[in-house]
Amino acid sequence: MAKRKSRKSRAPRRRTSSISLVNTAELFVTTNILTQGLFNSNLVQFVTGKHDNNMSGVTPFYNPSMTDSVITLPELFGVDGKDSRGNRSAVFADPSRALATITANAKANAVPMIMQTVGAKVFFTVLKRGTRKQRSFINKGFRMVGLNEVKA
Repeated sequence: MAKRKSRKSRAPRRRTSSISLVNTAELFVTTNILTQGLFNSNLVQFVTGKHDNNMSGVTPFYNPSMTDSVITLPELFGVDGKDSRGNRSAVFADPSRALATITANAKANAVPMIMQTVGAKVFFTVLKRGTRKQRSFINKGFRMVGLNEVKA
């Protein structure tokens, strides 16, 4: 029997283990657009539960909103047992109410969310292509100082 011609095995594909600052910024902007559209709060407000921009207040973190259309992560997990309306029941205790609010927010903000997401994608694509040489130079500087895990 004739010996089969064997193909050379390909080298395993190299994966980058570095963090790209531009991709991280793109992820933050896209996530912020989605949280603004679905939960009516920006990403920082959604995570912390604080709805006023004054970080020096008496309650530095969780401060439930009295607006019916605003939902935050602490409300969903029932951190203090209050929902966005000030009731003593957490949102996660009645998921249908939270889902109805998210659905209403999505219907009201669908077109702006789509337009902002497309605009952000176009912006970051142009940014990545337009600043390729500059980012390459910055990455060389990162490698020279020993920051091999970070890329611009």
